[in-house]
Amino acid sequence: MRRYDNPPAYNPTSSSEETPLIPNEPSHLHQSFKSLIRLIRRFQTALIVIITASIAIGIIYASVFNACNDPLDPDVRNRIRKEWEFELLKRAETERRWQLEDSERIRLREQWGREAEEHKREMEERRKHEEEGCLRLNTVWTDLESHTCTSYGTREYTARLANIPSYYNRRVDACMAAPVQIHGVEYTPKWCEDHGPNNVIGHWEVDQHEPDCASYWIWYKDFGCISPGSGQRRIEHHLENIPSGGDWKEFCATTPVSFRGMHFTGAQFCFNKNNATWGHWAIDDESCD
Repeated sequence: MRRYDNPPAYNPTSSSEETPLIPNEPSHLHQSFKSLIRLIRRFQTALIVIITASIAIGIIYASVFNACNDPLDPDVRNRIRKEWEFELLKRAETERRWQLEDSERIRLREQWGREAEEHKREMEERRKHEEEGCLRLNTVWTDLESHTCTSYGTREYTARLANIPSYYNRRVDACMAAPVQIHGVEYTPKWCEDHGPNNVIGHWEVDQHEPDCASYWIWYKDFGCISPGSGQRRIEHHLENIPSGGDWKEFCATTPVSFRGMHFTGAQFCFNKNNATWGHWAIDDESCD
């Protein structure tokens, strides 16, 4: 072991016990931490400024907005009233346009319905005419018979329409469209009776060339004024040549007559007395006033 008998010389520049072990200069980590603190403080300051400005702007906006929408302010009330009126006008115009559109849709729907019905009717008429045309080429009247006189100069006739197909369900229409010749003149039936296939009966009332059905008036009688001041005169005739089986009331009402410059298609009133038919007229006459 080495032994030192003399200590080393004193050096005042060397470190002593008062010299700190950790240097006074800050480290890099310490400097970064301090920078972060400063940044946070700046951000807080800026945030406080922004919040304060926002509050101030909100207060100003609220005061202005409330001032512009105060319902007690006449200008505000007028503005609101005008806005309401404008909205009402817009709504009324919209409703009117809707009504016009609804009316137009209804009109078009009805028009389309009418056109569809018209087309359907035309097609039905065309088919009906085609079928009737085919039937007229094949059908024929048989068993034509004359019957009693029905009225003045008119006699009833009947006949049966043959060759109608059994499947045809408009036999009456075919009957009414088929003419028959009577006294050289074609007549269509006045009415038809359907008693089933191949048994359709047509009826005619022929008012031409029927002299046996011509009744006439005789024994003109003037009974004078009906009553004093009545202004009417009473005339009577006796009806002659009523056909056997004929209805005397019908012949009395349909047998024409002319007298005193006037023409009548039949008696105004009819009565039967002692198996004789009489016609009665009440005509205007100034001499009876």
